[in-house]
Amino acid sequence: MKRNSASAHSVSTGSGHGSAAIAARSSCGPGIRLGAGFGQSAPSESEQFQARIDEATKALASYPDLRNVSDKKRQQLTEFVVGNMFFVFLHEMSHALVHEMELPVLGRDEDAADAFATLTMLKVGTRLSHRVLVEASKAWFFMNERDQRQGIQPAAYDAHGLDAQRAYQIVCLMVGSDKEQFKDLADETNLPDDRQESCQDDYRRAAWSWEKVLPSRLRSTDQPRQMIEVAYWPGKGNFDIYEQTFRSIRILEIVAGHAAEAYAWPHPLGLEMAACGVSTAQWQSSNRKVFLCYELAQEFAQLYRDYGQEGHAPTKEKWLGPKWWKRANGE
Repeated sequence: MKRNSASAHSVSTGSGHGSAAIAARSSCGPGIRLGAGFGQSAPSESEQFQARIDEATKALASYPDLRNVSDKKRQQLTEFVVGNMFFVFLHEMSHALVHEMELPVLGRDEDAADAFATLTMLKVGTRLSHRVLVEASKAWFFMNERDQRQGIQPAAYDAHGLDAQRAYQIVCLMVGSDKEQFKDLADETNLPDDRQESCQDDYRRAAWSWEKVLPSRLRSTDQPRQMIEVAYWPGKGNFDIYEQTFRSIRILEIVAGHAAEAYAWPHPLGLEMAACGVSTAQWQSSNRKVFLCYELAQEFAQLYRDYGQEGHAPTKEKWLGPKWWKRANGE
């Protein structure tokens, strides 16, 4: 993976400084703290993160490609990209947990990582955390549509599930966690009634599985936080917009702060964003770093540009702006 040679800006969250919080609620369920570290003390912390997203959106108006985009569309674009990058960070942090804590995984690693990211946001339980999941599920639906239009055949041997399956796994766990709260989501994504019922079992099994393996790896209040360094490498050119946006909303500090607060990591970790020459994200076990590439954010932006405007449901209905999505966005 290529990186620019310029020095990166980094901060340490080992002492708790430099970290931020995304959510305000600590409703984590019995025996598990999947959402721990995401601002359980101050209700305003979620609002502060949203305010930084709003400010970043306003700043995007100065870029030529976005100058003539309406404020509403620019806001939707920003929240789509940020939400998906946040979900990807949690997905990769799951790989870090499995490797560093030597956790057992029954089934495919990638399915478990998606479940971890989804359960974490569900346990946080705020409008903002739910919107992260909404954006992530939409992205997988859009990717599926893009590949179908371009005639790209899915690789049956891939370690990841099919795009549509990954989208429905997020939807299913959401519906399984609270059928009434997410009923409109199930309907708008054409999730059959019988599958909505069985999703409750999926959610219970996934939550129970993480409950079994995580408690002994959680950080107690008298344990020091592990050092987690974050670095935003220069975007240089086409990726300046992504570097500046993610730096301004402090996305790395948020994830690092959660990870340091919640888990008793045996070794220091690193979280980095960089221009890599390819659209990807990965946990690098050799140097204990989670890497997300600016190219991935660019892919999400292009995905929203090309498919988010049409807003097709997985099979037949328009779904970008129905009542549930509007409610999730606070409209």
